[in-house]
Amino acid sequence: MLPRYALLLVFSSLGSIALSAPGPADLQIGLHLADCTAGSAHLRARCGTFVVYEDRAAASGRKVEIPLIVIPAKQPTHKGIFWNPGGPGAGAVGFAGQIADGEVAKELMALHEHYDIVLANNRGVGGSSSQQCDLAPRDHPEYYFLQIWPDALLKQCRARLGANANLSLYSTMVSADDMEDMRAALRYDRIVLDGGSYGTYFFLAYLRQHPEHVESAILDGVAPPGLLTIPLEDAAGAQLAMDHLIAACAADATCHTSFPQLAQHFAELVHRFAGGPVRITIENPATKRLQAVFLSKEVFADRLRQTLYSAGSAAYVPYILERAYLGDYVPLGRMIDTTTHQLGSLVEVGLNLSVTCAEDIPFISEAEVRSSSAGSFEGDVRVRAQQRACKIWNVSPVPASFNAPVRSSVPVLMVSGSSDPASPAEYGTRELAYLSNARQALVRGAGHTEETPCTDRLKVMLVLKASVSELDTASCTSAFERPPFATSMAGFG
Repeated sequence: MLPRYALLLVFSSLGSIALSAPGPADLQIGLHLADCTAGSAHLRARCGTFVVYEDRAAASGRKVEIPLIVIPAKQPTHKGIFWNPGGPGAGAVGFAGQIADGEVAKELMALHEHYDIVLANNRGVGGSSSQQCDLAPRDHPEYYFLQIWPDALLKQCRARLGANANLSLYSTMVSADDMEDMRAALRYDRIVLDGGSYGTYFFLAYLRQHPEHVESAILDGVAPPGLLTIPLEDAAGAQLAMDHLIAACAADATCHTSFPQLAQHFAELVHRFAGGPVRITIENPATKRLQAVFLSKEVFADRLRQTLYSAGSAAYVPYILERAYLGDYVPLGRMIDTTTHQLGSLVEVGLNLSVTCAEDIPFISEAEVRSSSAGSFEGDVRVRAQQRACKIWNVSPVPASFNAPVRSSVPVLMVSGSSDPASPAEYGTRELAYLSNARQALVRGAGHTEETPCTDRLKVMLVLKASVSELDTASCTSAFERPPFATSMAGFG
C-alpha cells in the first residue's frame, strides 16, 4: 500500500524555523514547538517535534522525536483535524506547504476557519528516528529492476538502523498511542481524523484504542485492519485496475485505434517472465546511457500496479506496454525508474517494513496466498518478495488480536475509487458492517485516493455537521473523469 497522493513529489514550503537542536540524551519528553510559516502565503504555524520514549511500556531509555506542524484555525475554537497521508512510512509534515496552498487535501483549508490542522508523522518517519533506506541507487538500476527490496542493500540498512533502534517498537498500535499523548498535550478534547490509504488503517486503529476522543473520521482509500492484509490485496487489486484500464482503452477512440490489441499484447508480455527475469535495455537514470539489466516479474508487476494508482499516470500504461511488447523497453524502464524514485521520496522503506512485517506478513497463510493471487497477472510474486524482505527485517509480530475488524459508532465518511488497485472499494464496503454510523462514497473510474470537488464537499459537510445523515454519497458516483490516454511519453512523471 502507498500513501495518499502517491505520485506527487513533496516540496514543503515552510518559513524560517528557530528551533533548538538538543542531542538525543538531552531530549525532553513532550511538545517542542516554535513559530514558523507554511505555504507561499506564509500561514502562521507552529513547527517542531513531539518527543516520546521508544519503549512506551518501560517509559525509559531511547527517545524518539516525532516531527509535527500545527496550522492554527483562523477563528480559534480549539478543535483539531489530524491528517495522515498513508504509507506506512509517509510523513504528513512534508505536505504542509501543499496543504497550506490548497494543492492537496483541499478539505483541510476549507475547514481551516474553525479547525487547527495537525500534521504529525508517525514514529520512524523523519526526525531523529528516520527509518529510510536507499534501495534504488540511481547509478545502479540493476539492483531495483531485479528486486523490490534488494537483499544486499536491505541487509545493510537493517544493520544500520538496528544499531540505534528497536525496530519491533514501531507498530501501528504504538504510533496510535503516541498520537493520543500528542492530542492530550495539544489539549484537544475530541479530534477529527482525516487519512488516506494506510492513514485510514492507522486512524481506524486509533479509533479502536481511543474512541472517546474522536469526533468524526474521513477515510479515503479504505484499508481496514482485520479485513485488508498487506500485501494480499495487491494481486487482485492490480488485476482489477488493469481490467478497468483495458476496458476504458477499448471504449476510447484514440486509445483503441492506437492499441487495438492491448489485452492480448499485455498477456503475451506477462508470459515473457514465465522463465524468470527478462534481459532488457533501459536508459540509466544517472548516466543517461543505454544499459542492459534483468527485469524480474516482481518488479514489473509491482511498479505497474503502482503506476495504476493514479489515472494520470495510468493514461501512459497502454503506450508503455505496447512499446515493451514490440521490444522497446525504454519507456517501461522509465516508468519503473520514475515510480520507484517518486515512491522512495515519499515512503521511508524501513518504517514500511517495521509495520507490515509485524502486522501483516506473520499472519498470512499459504492458502490465502494461493486464493488471493489466483487469476491475477501478478500472481504471488509480490507476496513472496515481501516475505523474503521480512525475514531480513526480522521484527516481532504484534498480538493476533490486532487483526480484528474495528467497530465504532463515530460518524465516518469513506471514499473509495472503483479502480483502486491498492485498497479496492470492496474493503470499504466490508468495513461498513462494523461502523454503525458510516457512509461510503464510491467514485466510478477513480484510482487510489484521487480527489474530486464533490468528495471534498462531502468531507467538509461531515466535519461541520458531525453527522452522516445529510451526506448524499451517490451524488459523487460520476464525479471523476479519466484524463486522455497518452500516445507518447511526453509529460510522464
